[in-house]
Amino acid sequence: MQNRSSMHWIVAVAMSGLAISAVGLPIMTNGVFITPIADSLDVYRGSVAMHNTLTLLMKAVMSLYVPRLIDRFGFKRTIISGVLLAGVSNYLLGWVASLWLFNILGTLRGIGAGLLAWVPLTIVINEWFNEKHGLVTSIVLSFSSVTGAIFSPIFSGLISSLGWEQSYRIMGILIVLFALPAILVPYTLDPRESGYLPYGTDDSQEGKAKERAVIKRDEQRDVSLFIFGLLFIFTLFQTLLIGVPQHFPGFAQSLDYSSDVGATMLSIAMVSSIGFKLGLGYVSDHWGPVKSTVSVLTLIGLSSAVLLGFDLVPMLYAGAFLFGAAFSIPSVSVTLLTKEFFGRYNFTRLFPILAFSTSLGGAISLAAVGFIYDFTGSYAPAFAVALGINVLNIIILLIISSRITKRQADKKKSG
Repeated sequence: MQNRSSMHWIVAVAMSGLAISAVGLPIMTNGVFITPIADSLDVYRGSVAMHNTLTLLMKAVMSLYVPRLIDRFGFKRTIISGVLLAGVSNYLLGWVASLWLFNILGTLRGIGAGLLAWVPLTIVINEWFNEKHGLVTSIVLSFSSVTGAIFSPIFSGLISSLGWEQSYRIMGILIVLFALPAILVPYTLDPRESGYLPYGTDDSQEGKAKERAVIKRDEQRDVSLFIFGLLFIFTLFQTLLIGVPQHFPGFAQSLDYSSDVGATMLSIAMVSSIGFKLGLGYVSDHWGPVKSTVSVLTLIGLSSAVLLGFDLVPMLYAGAFLFGAAFSIPSVSVTLLTKEFFGRYNFTRLFPILAFSTSLGGAISLAAVGFIYDFTGSYAPAFAVALGINVLNIIILLIISSRITKRQADKKKSG
């Protein structure tokens, strides 16, 4: 069986399409819709953002059940159901004008998105890639940001020319189209069932013996509830930040700039997040996920300070660029940290819970930032909270790393 082939990369491309359909289109580009819909319906921005909040909330809930659904119905049937739910719901959003219908369709869209990402994506990558795991993870997950960078200005222009209704319908169609490779390409969850080995796996007797030793070691790792609880809190807090860039268009308007400045800020954040995701995966393969994550958290904290303290357009663009790093933590970093701390064979059991935390934080963030502006008339409190969260999470991550190192040292002494 081949351990390096074009099929491995075709699967990676198919997963990139799922990242676009599940997160890139319905979540990463939604910031440009909030203000036009709120103005059109004459309602609060926070009220409009609620349907996005429900999308993320249901995505969070579904992440807990996806492994069971895949076991029962199969991988392909699960993602087909997800694509239809997400795509059709998003299309129908272009035909409604009532907040309660927005919320119902946002809920259905979230169920569909949850069947696609992040749990199914990361399970496939873990199964198909042994070598270059960090790099491939970062490449695939970065496509959610690529989509935001490319389609945010496109949808902003479409909203101006066609209206938000028609733009939402177009998005629904695109959700289905980008997911087609993952549906049509013939592959299985376990590469061996398709006649392939995980990428880079050694098929020699010595290589098989090493793999069995790794499996045995991973299966024997105890899961410390304290450490896992800290990682859950870390993930939840960090994902409270991912809704902030979606409000950049409104933030720019609150400073008396045009919505184009805000759309540009959102695009800059999406573009930079691509580089941060790719860089984080590459650096993690060499330095380890802990050091690389602490470095990125420092940059996000700096970006919060810049956006809090400056209102000149060049500084806003610089702050937006650095804030793009926030997207690399919940997607790439949490995935790699889970595998680093608990092993590959605890990953399938533990990561869905962290994925729930990821979407829950994002769900809270989208509505919370909108209501912060509605009731204070400023986005400054949101950036102040973001700064505090990054400082706190650096401390949490250092505590986890210290505990893990101590546990490993104690095991060596006792062994």
